[in-house]
Amino acid sequence: MSDVIIGAPVSDALAKRTDEMIKKLRNSPDDVPRGDVIDLVMELTDASFHYHFVRPLEDLGVGFATRKAIQVGLNGASRAIRTSMQRVVKSLDDKHYPKLAELLDDAYYPNVE
Repeated sequence: MSDVIIGAPVSDALAKRTDEMIKKLRNSPDDVPRGDVIDLVMELTDASFHYHFVRPLEDLGVGFATRKAIQVGLNGASRAIRTSMQRVVKSLDDKHYPKLAELLDDAYYPNVE
């Protein structure tokens, strides 16, 4: 796999929540509500959508109607992702949570030592 990473900045609060979630998933997975996992992943996804799709349109001066149409499409994609995430996370056992922590860590903090 390539070392090139596509990322998006997140707020300090969201970064802190991500760090806390990774620690909880590793150390006390049975205390992590599944809904909290889904909410966090969706907030990270929405931050990425905004950074990669919405922000460039504003910077390029794309018209309001086009920006609104794209935002509607992104909202639909977000709902579809949430529905799929709910099915996946609902089916996980607590023993899967440490692996989920590793996946989150790798996805949001790649190549950090």
